Amino acid sequence: MRKALYFGSFNPVHYGHVSIARFAASMEDVDAVVIIPSPHNPFKDTSILADPLLRLGQVRRAFEGVSPKITVSDIEYRLPEPLYTINTLHAIQQEEPGSELILLIGADNIASLERWYKGPQILREFEVWVYPRKGFDGPVLCRECAGRTSARCIRFLEDAPLLDISSTQIRNQLNKNQIP
Repeated sequence: MRKALYFGSFNPVHYGHVSIARFAASMEDVDAVVIIPSPHNPFKDTSILADPLLRLGQVRRAFEGVSPKITVSDIEYRLPEPLYTINTLHAIQQEEPGSELILLIGADNIASLERWYKGPQILREFEVWVYPRKGFDGPVLCRECAGRTSARCIRFLEDAPLLDISSTQIRNQLNKNQIP
């Protein structure tokens, strides 16, 4: 079974997340898409993160009924901290030894993946599929990363939707509209 794993803070979850997951689920060479909300992200300021259980519930509702191939996992809510992608990937491998895991990330993340905790190891051990993000030249970033590393497989998803939305934009807009 080939599973695309879509990690994120989903703070908040929005139609862009759903669109990317739906696109991945529509691909013939994927059997399942697993959404993996992270209760804590080592790269993000925890003061801006909504309550982890609230976000998990919102993610479950957002992806409910979108596709029979899409599920939401709470695995990072059960793992010890600090939460690192490589540890989660290995935990999933232990739970599902027959599954072939694919890391699904945005072009903004491929630009920094080598600097993640054990990022080069992630690139060696797992396929990485990269979807477009505004302001990032995904094909170039993928080629450059593949050229610098002994990556197993980096695939740019050129047909994936390019959406001009982010959780940061949504939070900023909400903050502007709040009454003091």
